[in-house]
Amino acid sequence: MNKLISLLCLTTFAFGASVNANENIHNDATNNRLISAGSSITELLFALGAEQQLVAIDVTSRNMDKEGAFPQVGYHRQLSAEGLLALNPTHLIGSNEMGPEHTLTLLNNAQVNVVTVPSGDTKEDLYERIDVISQLTGTDSEASELKATLQQQFATLEQRDIADKPSVLFAMLSKGRPATIAGRETTIDTIINYAGAENPAHDQMTSYKPLSAEAIVEMQPDYLLVAERAWESLGGVEGILKEFPLLAATPAGSKGQIVPISSSAIIGGLGLESIALSESLYQRFHP
Repeated sequence: MNKLISLLCLTTFAFGASVNANENIHNDATNNRLISAGSSITELLFALGAEQQLVAIDVTSRNMDKEGAFPQVGYHRQLSAEGLLALNPTHLIGSNEMGPEHTLTLLNNAQVNVVTVPSGDTKEDLYERIDVISQLTGTDSEASELKATLQQQFATLEQRDIADKPSVLFAMLSKGRPATIAGRETTIDTIINYAGAENPAHDQMTSYKPLSAEAIVEMQPDYLLVAERAWESLGGVEGILKEFPLLAATPAGSKGQIVPISSSAIIGGLGLESIALSESLYQRFHP
């Protein structure tokens, strides 16, 4: 459990066609050969001490494999049946975003258990994800301790009395394209709320929608969050303002308060990395 606590400090209960959501999973975990297709799943396998059951991860999980111990099977939305079957897995575990569908069908036909776990943005979704994975991996006691620790963390996040909440917007940026903004019903919207801030797009849209630079300026965000990959490819604050010059008319742009964040913290639902990001952003917004 030291590994579990260490991870926390650094920081979809629907089964696939081959698994019945209403049945208990009676499984000999020592025989598991798991492929994890999502960072929010891989982080829990590590936190529960079940990484020895892993045989591969997807590319969104690569930052969790510091030593390069696991082969990568590509992006969780673009999985190849041939590459997966070559690893002789017993299970493929992912969110409802994994696919394509014909790959999942081929795996089912090859007697690979395709398990889909919750990808929602609430703490209840996270607890349910932990329950599914712990039942599959035989780590129920570790799951109980993990959830107890998380309950304490959520209590801390939810009990803060914050009078002055900054306006914080998340934008997906790429060269030559309009920015795509996160509204409500997204993981990053939940993270922003737990960080003691307000998302100005929350009341204007659900999910992710492309917006003009003029519309973003009207929102006047104090901070702009961007994915690390976009930050690096565009050249940091200067490069982003060069590509999107109207952002300079926002407090975020004029003060250079454009913050890179890890994409894996916002993929596949609210997770351990999401909670760590919330705390990190809280410290930035409320030093």
